[in-house]
Amino acid sequence: MDILESIGSGLASIWSHKLRSALTLFGIIVGVAAVVAMTSFVGGIAGRIWEDFDKLGLDNVLFVANMRPMNPEGYAYLKASKGLSFEDTEILRAEVDEILGITPVVADYRVVRAGSEARRAEIFAATPDGFFLLKFILGQGRFLSDLDVENNARVAVLGEIVKEDLFGEADAVGENILIGDEHFHVVGVLRQKDFSDMFGGGGNEQREEHERVYIPITAGMHYISGTKRIAYFAVRLKKDADLATGYDKIHNTLLREHRQIEDFQIENVAEEILQARQQVQEIVNTWNGILSTIATVSLLVGGIGLLSVLIISVNERLREIGIRKAVGAENRAVFQQFLIESVTISVFGGLVGVGVGVGLTKLMSFGAQAMGQDIVIPVSGGGILLGLSFAIIVGVVFGLYPAIKASKLDPIEAISKHA
Repeated sequence: MDILESIGSGLASIWSHKLRSALTLFGIIVGVAAVVAMTSFVGGIAGRIWEDFDKLGLDNVLFVANMRPMNPEGYAYLKASKGLSFEDTEILRAEVDEILGITPVVADYRVVRAGSEARRAEIFAATPDGFFLLKFILGQGRFLSDLDVENNARVAVLGEIVKEDLFGEADAVGENILIGDEHFHVVGVLRQKDFSDMFGGGGNEQREEHERVYIPITAGMHYISGTKRIAYFAVRLKKDADLATGYDKIHNTLLREHRQIEDFQIENVAEEILQARQQVQEIVNTWNGILSTIATVSLLVGGIGLLSVLIISVNERLREIGIRKAVGAENRAVFQQFLIESVTISVFGGLVGVGVGVGLTKLMSFGAQAMGQDIVIPVSGGGILLGLSFAIIVGVVFGLYPAIKASKLDPIEAISKHA
């Protein structure tokens, strides 16, 4: 009997004993369905959280800000240090290989007016790299350009909250605003990032980004601060860069340039984001462990049921086994037949379980959307493969004993027992 005939024999056994087969396969179906549905659920939720982390734009980012020296020696030699400057950013860009991008920032608060509307807002003067470095999203118009920086252009990009406060539903691009007493032309408006509710809608970080007015850093120095000294700069390290190495290089380079006066502070936001990611991953691993336990128990129950049915099947087919061996069938052929039948039955249950798991996944997505959650849970391909792999393993493990038992039967004894 070849493999296809053995598979057909297994399917025939399922069809000829429908109730018994249903009871036998129940545990396998439940176990595989649990693997598919819950792996999809956990993977979908985790994937959305990873997307939200990426949207924050703070992965691999360090902030370097001015700070008064913490030691007496620093106070004594304070005048020897020029503070953070453009030169620092250029030196860091040239000497620290781990740096992907860097943007200096001049920041201050001013009253911003548009027509009869006015509000106090943070004026955020930076280079065009800052928009891409922090992964801002453009809603209307354009970002700042290098030409704006070169020309000290009085142009501005508004955060969405500032735009709504000053212009409401009207289009702000092309309009003029007053920052203090200086006229600026609005060339763009940012759009808020779409964070999931489980991420707190983006939190305070996103709100702060959209309560700002963004202008070229040269215009900020000329019209806002009146000095070339910068408030802080943001640094994004390369994706494959070692955070600790990058941090140390930046710190040591700035110390050298500031004559060993530590009048700056490096905020390692990248490390905080990395720790948060690790915490989420630990939660995901815990859930996967719980799901694996549930699936294992269900599949174990299904495997015991499969073992019982296969032993019954061997006893019911003693005459068939005896005749096959009497006409020359080898033990290996009988063993192969029953093992393949076992795997066939188990895989059939696994396929049904996959169908049930996919249905449950779709139902969870529908339920989440019905509750107002903008979450679509994709079916996990890895979950399907894992579930079917479990089903095959169950078929092999619990089919071994009945297959061995059938292969070792004496043909005369088998026929006589049946008679």
